[in-house]
Amino acid sequence: MSLPAVKNPQDAGRTMSFLSGNLAQVDVAKIERELSRLWDSAGNKEESSWTPVVRACALNVVLLCDEGKNERMFENLLAEITLRHPCRAILAVIAAAQVEAVEAWVTAHCHFLPGRLDKQMCCEQITVKWSGQSFKSEGLASVVTPLVIPELPSWLFAGSNHLTRAVVEPFLAYLDHLLIDSRFSDEEDNAELCGERLKMLASKWQIALDLADRAVVVDLAWLTLSAWRKAIALAFDHTDVSIKPSRLQAVKAITINYGGDNNGFSQALLLASWLTSRIGLEPSKAMLAQKKSGSSSSLQAQFVQPGSSEVIELNLVAVENSCTGINSFEMSFRDGSDKLNVDFAGGALKVSNADNYEYMELPWSSARDKEGAMEPVFNELVDFAFEHYSKDLVFLAAAQSAVKLLASCQC
Repeated sequence: MSLPAVKNPQDAGRTMSFLSGNLAQVDVAKIERELSRLWDSAGNKEESSWTPVVRACALNVVLLCDEGKNERMFENLLAEITLRHPCRAILAVIAAAQVEAVEAWVTAHCHFLPGRLDKQMCCEQITVKWSGQSFKSEGLASVVTPLVIPELPSWLFAGSNHLTRAVVEPFLAYLDHLLIDSRFSDEEDNAELCGERLKMLASKWQIALDLADRAVVVDLAWLTLSAWRKAIALAFDHTDVSIKPSRLQAVKAITINYGGDNNGFSQALLLASWLTSRIGLEPSKAMLAQKKSGSSSSLQAQFVQPGSSEVIELNLVAVENSCTGINSFEMSFRDGSDKLNVDFAGGALKVSNADNYEYMELPWSSARDKEGAMEPVFNELVDFAFEHYSKDLVFLAAAQSAVKLLASCQC
């Protein structure tokens, strides 16, 4: 049964504030009731204080983060992705405090329908904040998961600080997709690679592997590699570049240059792991090599092919003062007759082998328009992630190979 229409300015003002994107605090036990009241009020045809709205929801998105910078980043993300993915967004915030408490707020994200100024499409955001000294995921999950709308695709995006199995698992009883970002963030110390950072990276991919039977796992770092993987594959199935697929059994060395400050290391390692897993190479050892300048590190590794004594060299090299992500890819072969290069040039990827080359066009990205960067920006990657509904076995194989490689690292 619908609630009565808005009859006083105070209620109308609260509804207008809700539709304008302002947070309204609500009783944690009455979140659904308050949302129903606000939406009923927003749909009141007799009220002319706002443009008529259409409430839309195609999926659930739960974002788990810390209070502060991480929270603001996710709030900005929601403002972007709700333009293209109407959803019930639940921002689950963890805050340090002396006294344990749970609070909740609701708001709406609205935008005009294409070509129309007489109607808005809106979806809702629920913010649930847990405060206390000793965080336990079960407590926050018990508040958040009943708010998930059944029968819709459901995503959990856990910030780096909370991407652990103990934190994530209580949410997965109600959510069927797990979104992670294995890229090194600006919040981390980007000056040096070290054994501890590599262990943290391996643990992220291990979580993806461990939970692959519970949820569809998508890694934003993996999504940045889509164009590079296509370009490398292009060299072996197109006459313009002219490298025979059989040459993959004669690989001598692979070199991947990535963005300085190690912000592209995860992507470079994942790309190398994809390729080595596809051609059946096994890591034998790896080590961190300090550059002479002392400002950055690179990773060197050796692979072997089962049944062969040949050693394949891998070099991941940080390029200072370059864009985040992968800068270039090079593959050489044992007899030296071919050499594959993939470089970012003129807004496209140039795939070349000696005098043979071709360009692979890239999908539009706002980052490429403004900064000339190769990688899509954060919200574009999340948009792309929401198009993945099934298990990606190729990613899981690459993640498994990456974990093996890091386990062999002498660092």
